[in-house]
Amino acid sequence: MRRRFLIVFVINCIAYGCATTTQAPSLPAPEAMHGEASWYGQEFAGRTTANGEIFDPLLMTAAHRSLPFGTIVDVKNPATGQTVRVRINDRGPYVGNRLIDLTYAAAQQIGLVEPGHGEVDLTIVKVGRGDREPPTPYVVDVVSPTVSSPAPAPRPAPVETVPPVTVDRVQVVEEHASQPGVETRRVVGADGRTIESVPIAPMPMPAPAPAPVAAAPTPAPAPVPAPQPRPVVPATGRFVVQVGAFAQEPNAKELQARLTKIGQQSYVDRSATLYRVRIGPFQTREQAIAARAKLEAAGISAIVVAP
Repeated sequence: MRRRFLIVFVINCIAYGCATTTQAPSLPAPEAMHGEASWYGQEFAGRTTANGEIFDPLLMTAAHRSLPFGTIVDVKNPATGQTVRVRINDRGPYVGNRLIDLTYAAAQQIGLVEPGHGEVDLTIVKVGRGDREPPTPYVVDVVSPTVSSPAPAPRPAPVETVPPVTVDRVQVVEEHASQPGVETRRVVGADGRTIESVPIAPMPMPAPAPAPVAAAPTPAPAPVPAPQPRPVVPATGRFVVQVGAFAQEPNAKELQARLTKIGQQSYVDRSATLYRVRIGPFQTREQAIAARAKLEAAGISAIVVAP
């Protein structure tokens, strides 16, 4: 009897030991990095990224040297406290020790457009599948001029959703110190592999009025001094329409004169390095978009920004 009790006790101890399992290790915290970020924009629009997508400077994407394609990261600018979420779809940057290359729209969200680069904190939100991550399809909306055209089929949902962009229709314009007043824009060459600088044609100046025919001398009236225009003081609002940004004030004044001729009242907002010609402000984004549409109808490009 005692021997049977000992055998049962030993069997119970063995069963209890087999039933005991170790606790699963906890997942590590999201990896964080710190380094310098830069941005690239309209000069690369339409070109193919490293994962096979079409580069769009208005999408929230970025280039990194080693993170897998499809990885979602949060990029924070410590200087402004602003954060933007982007998806890795390209490789780079290969300049110095820079950590990440943002699109124009992503850099504008955290205040890196004007300085061109700056220190950022990068936090990985989701790791992508790398080369197995399928590229996001590039969809273009074509508006038919006919009224009776059938409704377009719904677009497929993208693989990863990205927050909406706050800017529209970006045009990168450069001004060289060697040729003051001459502005150029960078475009993709005819071979599709090179970038060319194309000068922007200056606005034609009005022809001088013909000299009046000499007449009998008459006593000239006293000249009346022309009234001096008062500076435009912008009112308060949430959104403005930015028509241009220049390194030299005379170029901003020339654009203001062009806007005045088409009935648009503007003002110059001067920052540390730029003279920005703006219209507004407007209380709602819809009002700012409507003002931008009037400019585009007159052949002038503009973007909607939050001041």
